[in-house]
Amino acid sequence: MRRAEENRMISELVEERKKQNIRKYITEFEPEYNKYEVKTRAPFNTWIWRLNLLRKTREEELRDEAMKAARLKCHRTANAFTKCTLDHPREESTTCKPLFEPMQTCFHEEFLVEMDKRRRDMSRNTEWWWQNIYSEEGEIGVQAGDPPITYVEKVGDFAERVRDKLYGWLYRNNK
Repeated sequence: MRRAEENRMISELVEERKKQNIRKYITEFEPEYNKYEVKTRAPFNTWIWRLNLLRKTREEELRDEAMKAARLKCHRTANAFTKCTLDHPREESTTCKPLFEPMQTCFHEEFLVEMDKRRRDMSRNTEWWWQNIYSEEGEIGVQAGDPPITYVEKVGDFAERVRDKLYGWLYRNNK
């Protein structure tokens, strides 16, 4: 019984902390995706698997908070779409499509804005493995350059070259 109470208290504290973080970044509940310039991307993978795990875990934490904040900011477009679907339940795919696209755009763009704010917050992200790829101005170091070519891209390029050669042999014999 005591363990369950401790777990409940810990989960309440975690939820309270998440709400404080969301409120820290959102001063007013209006979309700002046309007024804000996004300067960061998701962290690139490195050859050090521990760094990848740490950065992915942090990115997931930030993603959860950013999506909640995006939902709060896009409440008007979401409410308009929901009202349309409730008013026209049988024709929602045709009648409400013009309302769905602005809602989707708002969610996507606001999510990117909120992720950018959270990635660039150096008072929260104090670890060295985060501060060597992001700063308060944006991306730095290896992260600021072009993404490295991954194994999948190398295999895809090789497959395209093989396909081109195969097509060349097949069509040359048919002419």
